[in-house]
Amino acid sequence: MTNFNLDVVQRAAAEAVQAANSPAGRTALASTAAVVLGLTAVSRFNRLLSNYAVGNPLFGTTSSQWSDWSKEIVLVTGGSSGMGRIMVIEFAKRGVTVVVLDRQAPLQKGDARDAYKSIGENDDDDRFPGPAQGVHFYEFDLTGPDSELEELAARIRREVGEPTVLINNAGIGHGLSLLEATNDQMRAVFAINAVAPIRMTREFLPSMIRNHHGHVVNMASMASFVTIASNVDYSCTKAGLLAFHEGLTQELKYRYNAPEVRTTVIHPHFVKTPLLGEAAIEPSAEIKRRFQGDLLDPRTVAVGVVEHVLAGKSGQLFYPPKFAVATILRGMPTWLQERVRGQLSPILTRPMAMGEK
Repeated sequence: MTNFNLDVVQRAAAEAVQAANSPAGRTALASTAAVVLGLTAVSRFNRLLSNYAVGNPLFGTTSSQWSDWSKEIVLVTGGSSGMGRIMVIEFAKRGVTVVVLDRQAPLQKGDARDAYKSIGENDDDDRFPGPAQGVHFYEFDLTGPDSELEELAARIRREVGEPTVLINNAGIGHGLSLLEATNDQMRAVFAINAVAPIRMTREFLPSMIRNHHGHVVNMASMASFVTIASNVDYSCTKAGLLAFHEGLTQELKYRYNAPEVRTTVIHPHFVKTPLLGEAAIEPSAEIKRRFQGDLLDPRTVAVGVVEHVLAGKSGQLFYPPKFAVATILRGMPTWLQERVRGQLSPILTRPMAMGEK
């Protein structure tokens, strides 16, 4: 069988070479090469225009303004578990000072709360770092009153310093329909997913503006573009977070004269984190069918965010990248929009508990 397959491949290759040597074949190859080169040129030119529009360096991978990370302080909300926890560990590995805000203590290796197996069994690097590694944890409820946030911010400035990077990562969801969720549950989703990022930014942005140096990262979702059943309030908050990112970028340019302050919004698809509850623990064949495949590895997203921040660039990131096409959904005909949403709406069919990132 192996020799037969090899013979087939050899014959196909010979026929391809012969066809390519014919006038028609050479013309077809030239046309194909022209199309490929043209698309490559368009893609690169588009990337240059995008970098120019958001103030990124046109060439090179790292902004010169972000070359000394010993001077930077990264604040991560929801940094005790999920993607936030991985980001904290990755920044610490690189010697960056990190401030973690979470209402729960950080997960440690072997922690009984880690039902989602986010910590590798044999990975000693997954230990949550402490002050000796430049990581400072503060227990804090992001829904608390303004006075408590102001007191905490003053304490952080006094004990650690002024954060230069803010990653609004904390988020919650419940997977309930509009009439199943209680008013308190819906208020909590808006308070943590939409209001808290704005409050956190308002607290730490003034220093970034004064110094013309800083970075605000908002963890949104593909739900910013596609709203499905049993995800209404969550999608509202993520669409709002995208609008917040866009408006913040404009105000930094045209109101505060601080375009050097970076802004980034992240749009992951479904990620294997505590936010997805039981679906993230041991996805069954039924769960995989509903989610139309495997859930994203949280490390893929978290490490991608860390590398983007370290490069000192603004941007809009999609995970997986191919889903960037979702941005055009709202410009499509209504029937096509409804078809896309309808195909995805069975994903959150109950029973399915959800939780925090």
